[in-house]
Amino acid sequence: MVDGPGQLVWPHVEHDGILCLLPIMAEVDADDPGAVAINLISRSARLIEELLKGEIIEKDFREEFLTYWFYAHDAKVQITSLLNPVGPSREVRMWRDGDLTIVGETAAELEKWLSRRFGKPRGSKKYHTEPAAFLWLPEPLLPSQYPAMGRDLIAIAQDAADGAEGVLEKLATKTQKDVLVVMGAMGRGGTGLIAAMTTAGRRVGSRNGNVHDPISKGFAPKHMPPAVAALRTYSAAPVVKYEVSRADAAWVHGRGKDGRAITLLDKKVTIIGCGSVGSSVAARLVRAGVGHCNLVDPETLDWPNLGRHELGAASIGRNKALELAAQLQRAFPHLTIEGHEVSAQALVEGYGELLSSSDLVVAATGSWAAESALNRWHLTHGRRQPFLYGWTESYCVAGHSVLIGTEGGCLRCGIGGTGVPHLQACSWTDGKALLEEPSCGNHFTPYGAIELGYVVDLIAEAALAGLISAVPISRHAVWLSAAENIAQAGACLTEAMAQAAGDVQHQRIVRLNWDANECPACKFAHEYRSAA
Repeated sequence: MVDGPGQLVWPHVEHDGILCLLPIMAEVDADDPGAVAINLISRSARLIEELLKGEIIEKDFREEFLTYWFYAHDAKVQITSLLNPVGPSREVRMWRDGDLTIVGETAAELEKWLSRRFGKPRGSKKYHTEPAAFLWLPEPLLPSQYPAMGRDLIAIAQDAADGAEGVLEKLATKTQKDVLVVMGAMGRGGTGLIAAMTTAGRRVGSRNGNVHDPISKGFAPKHMPPAVAALRTYSAAPVVKYEVSRADAAWVHGRGKDGRAITLLDKKVTIIGCGSVGSSVAARLVRAGVGHCNLVDPETLDWPNLGRHELGAASIGRNKALELAAQLQRAFPHLTIEGHEVSAQALVEGYGELLSSSDLVVAATGSWAAESALNRWHLTHGRRQPFLYGWTESYCVAGHSVLIGTEGGCLRCGIGGTGVPHLQACSWTDGKALLEEPSCGNHFTPYGAIELGYVVDLIAEAALAGLISAVPISRHAVWLSAAENIAQAGACLTEAMAQAAGDVQHQRIVRLNWDANECPACKFAHEYRSAA
């Protein structure tokens, strides 16, 4: 646009006069540039006509206010926010270190996040936090309302009502330094955050760095009248306008649009077995936003584990559960992730609270001794929460998830006394199901990282279902690889699996019942409860 009104007078007009006509992810037909040009010219004409009428100006400035704040901001760095972006206006806390500023609801919450992200300070040291302000605005600011001076923040707070002005005044008395004010409002696409910082406390007039004209001049720092503190803090001195980068859980897990995030954040999962299957299931659940994960495994990581494990060479010789928990905790400091170096049997015998306090227990141990012990615990404790068992068959040509609910079969109902499932997906006539290392009796199940992904997804999907909705009846899901892959692995479908799956050549998921059958474990649990 030539001879336009300038930046931040009309929405959708950038500083160089370019019109914003299409969404960021829009695509155009490169093979028909003429039609593209005609379409854009038509859009330009309609936009200019609407802008001249003036009907969309305020509406679009408010609905897309983060875009226009971006054009107006003057800070070189961003503020990172852990805040719950809802009202009311309130005092919050911030931590600063160089160019990094992070804002959280409370000092305790902020210190916990920082310790998880950067590690705990040495010795008795703590992360030093300072007070800051959060103002919830009834509607987004127009460019003409963007704060230029400290006193503009008071005007914004007065318009916001809900005690916002009192928050700023109290903060000025408490800090007597520059004040960070984070502001939130609801735009068309959800909640947005912006921030401004006062500069009245930055006047330095001596070589040694002492403040020549401090905000508290003429008063003892702790006895400065609130009205005077507010007047000096929110003065004619300019403010610095910041962009805010949200790092709260709702934004990390779905940009505020995934309704499951709130539910998952309140859930606790215990994952027993942090090998190739369990470690990847744990990583999936953490990325989905499960608020509290307990990772349990007694074993250390070895070199042949690396090709299909979430951990790498830096963790060789270290406990899988502890290392995985530490790695995921650093990556997701807003969640709680704890490692436990114990076996499933020890967990049942001495750490029952870990199981009983969980909303879901996931077992991926590959050990029938471990999982039968977990099944007995589940039965004798009334099956109050779902237990999920997952495993893969050789070469990952098939994978299983069994979600045990309040009714239906227990794990033992579908598995024999030596850990062999009644329904196996594939059979190997040439004995290739297990391979052996050059040592006595050391067999392993062969498969690679790529094909493992399908099985992990199957189990993680079942875990998500068990956390979000009730599991009244036990159920079984089987992922089958494509018929070509099964044949290349030297296997074929068992007769029972072929009957359940049908004659399908491509990969698929078969969903089945997991029925009760008065197995030995169910009988034992019935006798146990009767005796109790």
